Amino acid sequence: MIDKAAAIRGLAVAKPDAAAWRESVSATCVADDRTGVRKLRIRDWQLIGDSGPGFGGFSLGPSSPELLCGVISTCLTHTYEIGACLMGIALDRIEVRVTAENNDARFGGLETDDPATPSNIQARVTLEAPDVPAERLAELHRYASANCPLTNLIRSGAPVTVTVA
Repeated sequence: MIDKAAAIRGLAVAKPDAAAWRESVSATCVADDRTGVRKLRIRDWQLIGDSGPGFGGFSLGPSSPELLCGVISTCLTHTYEIGACLMGIALDRIEVRVTAENNDARFGGLETDDPATPSNIQARVTLEAPDVPAERLAELHRYASANCPLTNLIRSGAPVTVTVA
């Protein structure tokens, strides 16, 4: 198993300048057949996104709002892992379930008072750490909530620029 705390400390020694940590990340999605299935490529990984039959899809993969919940949950889980390592907290298990409300009625030309974007996003975190005092786990919760990059992105409403190639 990788010692995350040692890896992070080692990287901090190897890259003492914060600017050296800057990286460009990307994902590319292609829909190129009549199914409308979205093929998402991230580095050497490929995921499939699709809608359910009621929205013209085949349920071959998660919907975009479901993928959003997934990336929030993975980032928050990773932030808990990092925080636990840096704080010397031994966790046996981390489970992060992210839920959101979503209403795509506008795509069907229907009016709704619901938000046009996924809303009421909630993360429920369950930690298994039988030997860790509750106050240390509360400290870890505060760390993860304050430092998770993707939850902070959603909270801040960062702009997205869309251009035509």
